[in-house]
Amino acid sequence: MIQAEHLVKSFDGRTVLDDITVGFDTGKTNLIIGRSGSGKTVLLKCLVGLHEIDSGRVRYDDTDFTHLGFRERKAIRRDIGMIFQGGALLDSSTVEENVRLPLDLFTDQSAAEKRERVDFCLRRVRLADANRLYPAELS
Repeated sequence: MIQAEHLVKSFDGRTVLDDITVGFDTGKTNLIIGRSGSGKTVLLKCLVGLHEIDSGRVRYDDTDFTHLGFRERKAIRRDIGMIFQGGALLDSSTVEENVRLPLDLFTDQSAAEKRERVDFCLRRVRLADANRLYPAELS
C-alpha cells in the first residue's frame, strides 16, 4: 500500500499540492484524474521521490519513504510503474530500449535479467515479439 499524508509541494511560491492525503491499495489499478494543471503529475513525482515534498510523508507499507536515502528509494522504485498521459516513448529507440530504459537507469541487473524483464513486460501487454519495432510501428 502507498499512503500519502498531508503532502504539500510548492514551486517558486506557488502551492501545487496543499494538504493531500490519499492511499493506493496493493494489487489494484489506481487512477489519478483531474483537469490540466491540477497537480496529478506533481503528486506522482512526489510519491516516487522525483520531487521532494515541502511537508507531509509518503509511506510504502510500513516504510517511511520520505526519510529514505537514494539507495533505499531506488530499491522501492523497482516495484513501481507509472503511465503518463502523453506519449512518453523515445521515437528513435526500439520498444525494447524504451522498456529497458528505467532498468538501465535504476537497477544493477545484468543484461540477461533486463532482457528477461523486458520480455515479461511486453508479454503482459500483449506485445511479445515487438522488441525490435519502433513506437511509430505500433498501433
